[in-house]
Amino acid sequence: MEVTSDLRPLTLISEEISNPIQQGLADIVEGDFPPEDGPQISIEQFFEMTGIRFMDEIAAPRRSTVHSSALRPSRRQSTENEIPLSEYVVAMAVDVPQLELYTHVSKDLQLWIERIKGIYKEAEDEALKMTPELFQEFVLADEEGQNELLHQLKLIKANKHAQAKSEWYDWKMQWVKQLYEKADQGFRDLEADAKVLENIIRQTQEVVPALDEEYENLLRELEQEQADVAELENCDQDYLNELKTTIQEQSVALEAFRADVDEGKAKLDRLQEKLEEIEAQKLETTNAIQVAERQIQVQKNSTHAEVFRLKDELEALQNLHMLQVTKVLPELFEFRFASSYDVSIPCENFRPVVKEVSITRVQSTKLKYKDAFPTLSLLILNTASSLITRSNEDLSIRQIVERLGDYWSACSQLLTQLKLVAIKYPITVTHGEDDDSGFTATVTLMLPSKKAKALISFIFDTRTFSSWPMSIQSMQCDVKVAYGPIQRDTLQEAILGRLREATIADNYGCLLDACTVALDCYA
Repeated sequence: MEVTSDLRPLTLISEEISNPIQQGLADIVEGDFPPEDGPQISIEQFFEMTGIRFMDEIAAPRRSTVHSSALRPSRRQSTENEIPLSEYVVAMAVDVPQLELYTHVSKDLQLWIERIKGIYKEAEDEALKMTPELFQEFVLADEEGQNELLHQLKLIKANKHAQAKSEWYDWKMQWVKQLYEKADQGFRDLEADAKVLENIIRQTQEVVPALDEEYENLLRELEQEQADVAELENCDQDYLNELKTTIQEQSVALEAFRADVDEGKAKLDRLQEKLEEIEAQKLETTNAIQVAERQIQVQKNSTHAEVFRLKDELEALQNLHMLQVTKVLPELFEFRFASSYDVSIPCENFRPVVKEVSITRVQSTKLKYKDAFPTLSLLILNTASSLITRSNEDLSIRQIVERLGDYWSACSQLLTQLKLVAIKYPITVTHGEDDDSGFTATVTLMLPSKKAKALISFIFDTRTFSSWPMSIQSMQCDVKVAYGPIQRDTLQEAILGRLREATIADNYGCLLDACTVALDCYA
């Protein structure tokens, strides 16, 4: 607690004593006569002559009021009985702040008393060295002058006493205000505690009936159990022991069942966790699907995205059909097939001029890939051009593209058949007198077991190889025996029999299989 003290009344009392002495000393210093002219008088002698006394020499009456705390029984008397909580509260809010304040004030007063004693001692020494002029005037004055001086000194003393007492009361008023503030704060704290306790008491009162009822139930259960115990004590002990054994066995079985139940609960918890994980995965997947659907919806509804989507679809279709459109103009349409052939179609306002269609082979393809059948490649190129330019139909660009696509697809499959044969047997390709007569693929077949040699010729006219494998059944075959004891008809029947087994859907490697079947005839 902060304690403020102002000891001005004590200062005034010291001034009451020291000011006249100092004034007298000043007068002596400023006077025209030496101090030896008057008698030497001490301060104590002057006080005895004038009848002036210090405060500690004055017996001040004390009030007979007694604080209420003094009327309470002493702590020793209350040790036998428990000290009530209210006394603790009053002590903390009232008595302890007073004790702290009085302790602080008493220390300050003790210091001021010591200081005033020091000042008095110094003044006494100075007076012994040099008698103050006031003392000399008082001694040298007649009775009337002494009475006037004494009257003036008493007036000054009364004034100083009254002023000191007034300021002393003001000072005590400040202490009392501080104590009141501390007491008010303690009272406010008590009010706050009272509100809290009121809520606690209300809650407790709400719980008390239930607790009373529970207590009564416990008492009834206790009485019932006591009755049961008394009944058990009076019953047959052998039968009771038998029942105890049965109960113990049932307890063991019950524990086993409880263990099974716990295990089942553990399994259920694991399954529940797994279900939660699956649900979380499902939620994530659903969110991902929703995000993807929103993106798809945005892409479908966005013009810019639609352009890129169509572009991607166009590229996919071009890769699927091995067709790449390179130029589209009202007077010209160009595209590249399988990165090998450039087709240029002159047009008149997007209407193709069929007679002027030109087809050339890409030069980079000749250098990049080795041509297994150069003669056949040239024939395929010339046949493609004649297939379009010699048509009497009014073809559109779409029809031209489809027809050339079908043609090159047929040629590609046929070249694959021939390459498979060339892997195992020597093969030569020769074309007829003109491009319309087609070509002949001759396979050299060696029969080591018969020491014979046969030449198998697969004859492809323009209609056959341009519509392969639709025309697989119309393909012609010829067999020539170069030497050795083998029959031409036997080989030819075996080859034709294998070719008749080939269909449009199942014809992969049919030429190679035909040669192998012919070789197996004389294995």
